[in-house]
Amino acid sequence: MACPVKLLIIFFLEVVTSVICTLQNASTTGSSKLSITAREEFPYSIFEKEVKSLLFDISQNESENLQIRASLLDTKYAEIDGNATQSVMGGSRTNISVKVKGVFLGRTWMSLQVNKAGQSGRADDGQYDKPGLERSEEQSEWYELPEKYAISVRRKDGVLSHIFTGLVIVLVCVANVAMGCKTELQVIKDVLRRPIAPLTGMFSQFVLMPMISFAIAKMLNFDPVNAFGLFAMGCSPGGAASNAYSYLLAGDVSLSVTMTLCSTVLALGMIPLWLFTFGEMVIYDTDVKIPYENILTSLAGLIIPVGIGLLIKWKLSRVAEKIVWGIRPIMIIFLILVFTLGIYANLYIFDLMRDKPEILLAGALVPYLGFIFGGIVAFIARQSWKNIRTIAIETGIQNTGIAIVLLKVSLPPPDNDISIVPPIASSIFTPIPLVIAIIAHETYLRCFKKKEKEELQLSDTTENGHSEEMKENGVKQIHYHQLDGSDSGDEKNHVQAVV
Repeated sequence: MACPVKLLIIFFLEVVTSVICTLQNASTTGSSKLSITAREEFPYSIFEKEVKSLLFDISQNESENLQIRASLLDTKYAEIDGNATQSVMGGSRTNISVKVKGVFLGRTWMSLQVNKAGQSGRADDGQYDKPGLERSEEQSEWYELPEKYAISVRRKDGVLSHIFTGLVIVLVCVANVAMGCKTELQVIKDVLRRPIAPLTGMFSQFVLMPMISFAIAKMLNFDPVNAFGLFAMGCSPGGAASNAYSYLLAGDVSLSVTMTLCSTVLALGMIPLWLFTFGEMVIYDTDVKIPYENILTSLAGLIIPVGIGLLIKWKLSRVAEKIVWGIRPIMIIFLILVFTLGIYANLYIFDLMRDKPEILLAGALVPYLGFIFGGIVAFIARQSWKNIRTIAIETGIQNTGIAIVLLKVSLPPPDNDISIVPPIASSIFTPIPLVIAIIAHETYLRCFKKKEKEELQLSDTTENGHSEEMKENGVKQIHYHQLDGSDSGDEKNHVQAVV
């Protein structure tokens, strides 16, 4: 047991040290008796190209005059409009106004710096924090105050942007209705009777893909908002496109449809679960709060159409057939709108991609690694090559439509605009290896398989020619039979011809 006298001495020394530090801080920070209070609440939000005045109340009790100037950490997102330096008379109570102009959507921080004549000797007294400031003769008396003011610049959504967002929501809902209409429940029951393949696919979709997207976001040092967008996409499996790719690449379409339906329904619980656990870790160092209620509402609004489609399929089969038939022209119209109206309304996304090329890399890595590891997991589970192709396709293809709607509707600005960039980048890169595989598969079918078919037809023609020749010679048929083992070897393959 420790000596009481020793513990008492240690406690006394700690108290004395604390008092000395407090007095030193009071002598340094309180010597100027400067008090700055912001009137606005921070983080403060402004629009692009908008100028806002931020007011600060200044209280300075000494007789010496002060100069105060504002600076921004990153002028790419916002800049100081007008004169950034203002004077404060000694012994006065006044306020200063700092004009800030939004430049581009994002987040930055503003700090205030103080210049007081005769204070250059305090450069190393610990009174002010000076990150990033180089000591020169002109800057030797400027010191940065420790308080930082967060400023977020948001994009002003125009009419076209709202129209495009509405079209995306409508399309995803219509696609989910169509998916329900073309789903054969009996086929799904048959697939689920052998659950190894769908369970393997569910593991790849809901465990493997979130971990891959999380690891890539950490590996590339994504900022919290983009990391959250990439992770949300990795948690959103399925999509009607995977069924078409499975068909074109000779996969198991029944398994593909079953996995798509199951993943869409399970997403209602799995996506919030992942975002509540690893999602918090992704954005732990930001003030953004995950709006789980909005996410659940968005997912419910996107999954309910699947149930509506199933109900239509069950009660109105003819109507369901018309809906499935009509989804193709709707998709064509939507793609035209995406590559015209969508690009024009969201040109900022290309600026973000240009400034952050790691987003493009992540957009390619997530689906490509999904294809590879999904196939490996299916191979380990001893699935057929047909099922391996299907599970690999279902794993790598993410439902970027659900991810974009979820992020766009749920997150506050500017995070809703920034976070959708990784899903869009992924939607650009995902089809590339699939299209290459389809071309290779079709080439193989048209060239090598065609040659095999021609050889088979030639063989059939030759056999038919021999048959005709035997008929001309009066041979009706030939019987082959094995003789007993007691016979000689030459008689084991005895041929009897019937004339």
